[in-house]
Amino acid sequence: MAAREAGQVPYGYEPEDESKKAKGTVWVYDSFEGYKGQQLARLLAFAQQKGVKRIVFYPLHEETLRRMDERDAEPFYRRVDGLEELLEAASSRMDTTIDRFEGKRKKYTPMDTAFRYLADKYAGPHFAAVTEATANKLAAFDSFEPWIKKIRLWIHMESSAAAGSEAHGRLHPRLQAYEHRWDPIS
Repeated sequence: MAAREAGQVPYGYEPEDESKKAKGTVWVYDSFEGYKGQQLARLLAFAQQKGVKRIVFYPLHEETLRRMDERDAEPFYRRVDGLEELLEAASSRMDTTIDRFEGKRKKYTPMDTAFRYLADKYAGPHFAAVTEATANKLAAFDSFEPWIKKIRLWIHMESSAAAGSEAHGRLHPRLQAYEHRWDPIS
């Protein structure tokens, strides 16, 4: 076993505070059908406020959307092209990536499979940004409870009363039960 070597540092040196460094990955799990610049700006500001290092946009394939009862979605490549244009226009300093995993699979990908893939590929801690409608659909799946314990949800609330009692009334009972594991994006 080798002895530890003593290093020298300049007088007054203070190590960088690790708690202030940006860390973690946000998965934006969405169809990006009709995704607007305002919605993107709110997400980027929220991620910067929370100190997140990377945002991964995960567009859903048409087959996945059909299983989630969204029948008339544009083709995958058109939604990805629109998202790329929005990201270029936003010109954020955040590290953003568009993950095309579902475009390569070209078939239905369950939430559990997608989340496992994202958790394996990107550094934690993990957050998932979804719309209110998508959050309700995800909460209906059996695999929701194990995942809500591993990740934290960020929900784009569709009304202005994001934290109000009327918004909580529209949420799935599992989301209400785990309200300490999600934050409304404001």
